[in-house]
Parts: sequence; C-alpha cells; structure tokens
Amino acid sequence: MHNDANDIDADRVGTVLKYDIVVVGAGSNSLVAAAYLAKAGKKVLVLEKNAQCGGGVISIEIAPGFTHDPHSTGYYPMMSNPAIKDNELELCTRHGLEFVTYPAGFGTIYDDGTHITAFTDLDRSCQEIAKFSQKDADAYRAFGEDAISVLPILSRGAATPPMPTAGFIGMLESSPIGRRIASAFFKSFYEVIDDLFEAPEVKLHILKWCAEMMEGPDVKGTGVVLYNLFGMAHTQDGAAPKGGARAIIDSLIRCIEHHGGEIRTNAEVTSLDIVSGEVKGVFVGEEHIAAGDAVIANIHPWRLGDWLPGLDPEIAASARRTHLSNHGAINQQIALSEPPRFAAGDQFDDVMCVEFVHKDVEAIRRVFDEYKYGRIPTTCLSPLAINHTSRDPSRAPAGQSALYLYHFAPLKLADGGLEAWARPENGQAYADRILDEYLKHVTNIDSSKIIARHIETPLDHHNHSASMMNGDIFGIGSTMGQLLGRRPTPELAQYRVPGFKGLYLSGPFMHPGGTVTFGGRATAMRMAMDMGMSLKTIFPAY
Repeated sequence: MHNDANDIDADRVGTVLKYDIVVVGAGSNSLVAAAYLAKAGKKVLVLEKNAQCGGGVISIEIAPGFTHDPHSTGYYPMMSNPAIKDNELELCTRHGLEFVTYPAGFGTIYDDGTHITAFTDLDRSCQEIAKFSQKDADAYRAFGEDAISVLPILSRGAATPPMPTAGFIGMLESSPIGRRIASAFFKSFYEVIDDLFEAPEVKLHILKWCAEMMEGPDVKGTGVVLYNLFGMAHTQDGAAPKGGARAIIDSLIRCIEHHGGEIRTNAEVTSLDIVSGEVKGVFVGEEHIAAGDAVIANIHPWRLGDWLPGLDPEIAASARRTHLSNHGAINQQIALSEPPRFAAGDQFDDVMCVEFVHKDVEAIRRVFDEYKYGRIPTTCLSPLAINHTSRDPSRAPAGQSALYLYHFAPLKLADGGLEAWARPENGQAYADRILDEYLKHVTNIDSSKIIARHIETPLDHHNHSASMMNGDIFGIGSTMGQLLGRRPTPELAQYRVPGFKGLYLSGPFMHPGGTVTFGGRATAMRMAMDMGMSLKTIFPAY
C-alpha cells in the first residue's frame, strides 16, 4: 500500500502503529534493504519525506512528454549486484523493470576531433587504444584481463557486509595479482594510469572515466578504482532502465508491496524513539510508529550525533571527521526538438556516456585542483552527454530528445560557500559555458532547438537529499581510508551504531559506497545475520 502521509485516517493519528522494520528515507539503498526484509516475511514500513521515493534515483518531467533523470542515469555497479544479476528480488521478471543496453559505456571525443571508445568487447577497445599506441593497447589488454579475473571477488564483496580493511589487504597479499591490487589501493588513480600508459589520449580517456568516483586524479588511495571500472566495463554492457531512473524505484516499491510492505511519501521522520539505548521506533511529527525488530535510517555521518543523543563522543567525532569527495556535479536536463548529431560521427549514438575533452593532461589535472579549492573552472571544460532517447524512445515525444548534460563542479565555493551557487554568475553562468562547449561538438543543435532546460547545482543536490551534504552525490569521499571496513568509519562499517541496539544505517556513505550499487543488500544481510535468519533463503546467490 503506497500512501501519502496526508492521507492517513484521522483515527490512526495519535495511536502507535506497529511494524517489524521501519525504514527512514526511501533512497535506492534503503529500498533494497526493505525489499529483502519484506521478502523474508518482515512487516516493513518505509517513510520518505519527499513526494517521490528514490533519493538520487528519480525522474522528472521538464516539458510535456519528456522524462529526465536529474541525478543517476547510467548504471554499471548495480547490474552486477545479485538483486539484478541473479534476480533475487524478481525486479525484472515480476515487478516490471526493463533495461536498454549499450555496446559501449564510455567514449571520449577530443577537441581535435580524434576519439576513443570503451566497448564492452575488450578486443574492440584495444583496437581503439591502438589508434594512438600499440604499446598502450597491449597494456590495456593485460590490465583488462587482470581486472576481469578479479571482478567476481570484488563484486561479491560489494554486495555483502565489508571485511575489515586490514584483513582484505592481507588476503590480497597472498597472490601476485592481489599484490598489484593492494599496491593500487595506496596510489592515486593517475599514478596507476601513468605507470601503464604513454599516450596522452589514452591517459585522459581513462582519467576522466575514473574521476566519476568523484575524486581527483592525484588523490592518494584511489588507484583501485581502475580494477572495478575495467572489470565491469568489459564484462557487461552499460545499462539504463526503460522509462527513466524512476522505473528502478517503481519496481522496488512493487516488490515491497508484493511482500506486504508499505510505503509512505511526504512523511518526514522528525526523531527516533530511543529507550535505554534501544531504538524502538520513530516519530513522524506527533505520530509514533513502533519497530519491533529494527529501524533502518539514512543518517549521514556528519549528522549522527544530532539524531542520537548520548552517542559516544568519540564515535560522533570520528563520524563528523569523515571527508567529502573532491568534487560534485552540475547537471542539466535539456528537452530538444530533435536528436543531436555528433560532429565526430553517428557511431557515438551507440555509446552511453560521451565526454568532450581538451587534449592537455596537465591542464585537465589542474582543473581538479580548482574543484578542490572551491573555484569554478573557466577553461578546459569537459561536458559529458547522455542521450538515452536513442535507445529508449519513451523518454521523449516522437522525433525529439531528452538530453542529460553533466559536468564536475566544486562543492562549496571559495567565494560565498554552498549558497553562492544560487548566484546567476555562478550556477547559471557555469551551466551556460558547459552548454556552449557541448554545442561545439554537435552539428544541428542551437538555442532554437531547446524546448526546456533544467539545471541543478551542488546546492540543489544538498537541498534534495540529506545524504548529499554540501552536494556530495557520493555521500562522503571514496579514498582508501573510507572504503570497505572503514566506510564511513571502522565503528560504523557494519551498519550498526554502538550503544544503539536495533538501529542500522543505510546510504551512499556506507559500504560499498557511492553511485547506485544496491548496497542495501549488504545492510539487509547484516541484519539477517544478527537476527539469525537463513541467508540462503533470503539471498539465494549467497
């Protein structure tokens, strides 16, 4: 049953509603956890403060007939999660979720017209690399084969509660390939790229790809991302849900409701019901809702102390010291009267993400320093475009196109902080420059072809979700010190909060991390372990 909080019967107000599991916030991670627990027979209630569930997995209509995804829109990690890959939640077979796929996930077009495409097929990708360097093509193949060989281990780890970081590194040290991965954990991803490749075109292509983890290329503790990216990109096609990101959330809601769970929107949880160190339920305003087994809450580490009076000061302080990502994003949703045509050729219609990059390695690396210091770059802009309409016509009226235009951005600005994004000379002007840069690379689009345009800055992201503090769409940074058994901190990495029985954490700031991972499977697994439930029954691929 899917209700608006304003529709609750008057005779229920002031009474105590009772559930086994109450979920605070309907982001993709917590909805996945809720779906698994509902499937396991628990009576589940999900409470969402916004009118639309999904957190960063939502869709909007900026013009009649157009479906745009203002946050996440193209998917890799989620597709390897057993919830999808092994159909554990029956989202695709019972609950209406469908995907369109791309034979190439990522393409780079340079300012001189040359280009590289990362195809799912490793051979085709190596042919692309060989246009610039045969040595690099050979290195790309060797690294890709290594990454593919370890992907099952990495993917399994991303869908289960994390090992202690030291234990995971120790396990890696037992084999040659493991030692190479362990070494990458301690390097920046640019150091790994620079060790492997020589051609600037190849370096930039991979650098920009890796920067999607929202860390700068020279940030230590990020090198392992290459193994994840290469492994996923060369074993599975890039994917997008038919009908927009909201189709993912709609399927999860149908799954929860199929198993007897309830979803309520416009229902903001104002506090937790804590009795003698045990979380017994929640309050939605004056309404008390009891949780017999547990509460799952999307509480950012920075806010944990605010929500939990009496939290150990050391745990609260450690959580507050978690660092955010190097950069955020500015997203534009643009309704076009016709599909864009790339100057580089129509082969890019089959590429999910196409980025336009200036061929200057040092200058591009310096741009990430600009982000770090809160400055909006004025040169070397690199727009990333996604046009799902080419494979999913349902997203726009016939003959028209729903364009997703994305660019990295500072979080808080040096001049004025986060609120300064509201100034036209910042948010609007930056978006305009990004659009102008994009228009240089298409042959048929100008302002007359734009039906509608919607811009979201880090300030908008911050206001949209409490998980995106200062506009960090990954929740917190993704360096080695905040991965695995240290995400967000060692004390909180198992989703539990010491001193507060019955409370579990969910969100992008928890393992396995940012982007859409369906990480709630790991949360639900930890809860099932604590409750003595059958893991094989709930998680058949376990």
